Amino acid sequence: MKQLLFVFLILLVGCDSPETNIQDNETPQAVDSILEQSQRSFVTADSVGRESDQFINTKVTKTVKQITTLKEEVKTLKAENNELKVKLDSVDDVGKPFSLLPVSNDQNPW
Repeated sequence: MKQLLFVFLILLVGCDSPETNIQDNETPQAVDSILEQSQRSFVTADSVGRESDQFINTKVTKTVKQITTLKEEVKTLKAENNELKVKLDSVDDVGKPFSLLPVSNDQNPW
């Protein structure tokens, strides 16, 4: 408890007497330059954000178009597949029957 009180008193005394090392003449120039840099940073960030938004919008638009194109292609391929199935099912089987010869265990069958 004493240690906590001691730390609290040190902080209180340290915060009570702040020192200023900045001269009055330098303050407006330093603040103005910082404000100018931050303004340039905001403008740059805004332009980069707009460009990235446009890039994302074009990518999304291309992807949506590609998805709709692929959906249409899948529909046409399914219809073509069904037509081929119908054609194969309607063909008469005119093939000749065949028989498989048994495999012997002899090393030299000839």
